Amino acid sequence: MLSDGVHFHDLMDLRREIESPETWCDHWMGAAAAHEAIGRRAFERGAHFTAGEALGRAALYCHFAQGYFTDAVPDKKMLAENRKQSLFRDAAALLKDPLERVDFPFRGERIPGYLRLPATSRPAPCVILFGGLDSTKEDSLSLSNLMVERGLATLAFDGPGQGEMFQRMKLIPDYESAVSASIDFLEQHGSIEPGAIGVVGRSTGGHWACQVAAKDLRVKAAIAWGLAYHARNIPSMPPTVQQRWLRASGLQTLQEVMTYFRSYDLEGVASRIRCPLMIVQGKQDPIVPPESLELVVDQAQGIVEVLAWSDCGHCCHERSHITKPAMADFMARHLQ
Repeated sequence: MLSDGVHFHDLMDLRREIESPETWCDHWMGAAAAHEAIGRRAFERGAHFTAGEALGRAALYCHFAQGYFTDAVPDKKMLAENRKQSLFRDAAALLKDPLERVDFPFRGERIPGYLRLPATSRPAPCVILFGGLDSTKEDSLSLSNLMVERGLATLAFDGPGQGEMFQRMKLIPDYESAVSASIDFLEQHGSIEPGAIGVVGRSTGGHWACQVAAKDLRVKAAIAWGLAYHARNIPSMPPTVQQRWLRASGLQTLQEVMTYFRSYDLEGVASRIRCPLMIVQGKQDPIVPPESLELVVDQAQGIVEVLAWSDCGHCCHERSHITKPAMADFMARHLQ
C-alpha cells in the first residue's frame, strides 16, 4: 500500500479505525472521499497538479477498498471499482505529463488503457505496464512516474479479467496475446518508437511478461515483477489468492482452474527468452516458491538481472524505494 502511494499517516489512521473486515471497504472509501475533496478544492483554485495528485490518490484508496474482504458483497466491491475508474479519469488529464485515455481491439472487445508520453518532440520508447489477478491500470501510477522521468512513455491497460475488462471478458490462459495486441496498437501510434517497446508484468503478470518476451520478438526488454513458473503451485497458494484465480477466470473449482490454465507454464518457454530480462522476487513470497526464480535464470538465453532479498515478500514491495527506480533504469538502459 505504501509502495503504491498510500500516505503513511492515512494508513495508520485506517489501521486504527478498521475494527473488522466488514468495515474495511467503508473506511477506505471514506479516506478516498477526503482526498477527492482536497483535489476538487485544488482544481477550483487553479492548482491542477495538486488536484491531479489528490484525485489519483483517491482512486488508489478506492482500489484498496475493493481489493480485500469484499467478495461476499460484490455490489460494494463494484461500487468501489467504478469509483476508482471515475476518479482516475479525472486525475489523468491533470497530472504533470498527463495520461491519455486509449483503447485497442482484442477478440471482439476494446481493451482500455492509459498512454502517457514524456516531454519530447521525438517518438519515445514505451513500457507496457500490466498486472495480475487484482492489480489494474490505475495502480501503476508510481512506476509510470519513474518511467516518464527517464524519457520513457508508458501504456497501462486492463486485460481480460482485470478492472474494467472484468465484466466483459474473464481471465484467459494466453493473456500474453493481449500484451501483443497492445504492441500492435503502439506500433501504429506516431508518438511511439516501434522498435523500442518493453513490458513489465506485476505479480501474476510477471509470468505473462516472460511468456510474451519469449513469443513476441518485438519485446526488447522485459521485467517479471513477481514470478510464478507454472500453475502447479496454485493449490499451495494462500486461500485468498486461490479465490482470486476463481473470480478472475469465472470458474468454480480449483480443478477447473488447473485444467484451464495448464498453459500457464514456462517449461519450454523460458529458454526462448532472448531479450534482456529483470526479475524482481522476494524469497519469502507466500504465493510462489523460490525455484521459480532459479528456473528462469537458468533457462533464459539473454541478459538476466535479478533483484531479490531473502527477507522480502511478494514483489519485494518492502523495498520499492530500490526496486522501482531500478526497474525504470533497466528499461532506460535497454530501450533508449
